[in-house]
Amino acid sequence: MLSEGSQMMKREGFYTKVGNDIIGIHLSNEGPKLFINKEMFELHNDCWDVEMVMGKSSHLVTFYWHGQVKLSLRCGNENDMFLSLYHYLICRTESKHLA
Repeated sequence: MLSEGSQMMKREGFYTKVGNDIIGIHLSNEGPKLFINKEMFELHNDCWDVEMVMGKSSHLVTFYWHGQVKLSLRCGNENDMFLSLYHYLICRTESKHLA
């Protein structure tokens, strides 16, 4: 299923709904932006961080902006959108360090 996530990331972005929240990535000319409902976070800035703790039956995903938690949620292992999001964000960070 990870390959499906990779295909999703080649488009203009991807999103999912968790509870009442809509969370996703929008790929713009200015660079990728993470959105949580109506709040937008420009990921070309270095002021963000993301953590993911994988458990047997669920993941815990936490997104930080300027050191503050902007998103922290637990989701079932079957929701691999967050795994794709985590890999996307980490790969962008690693590619910056390699450049």
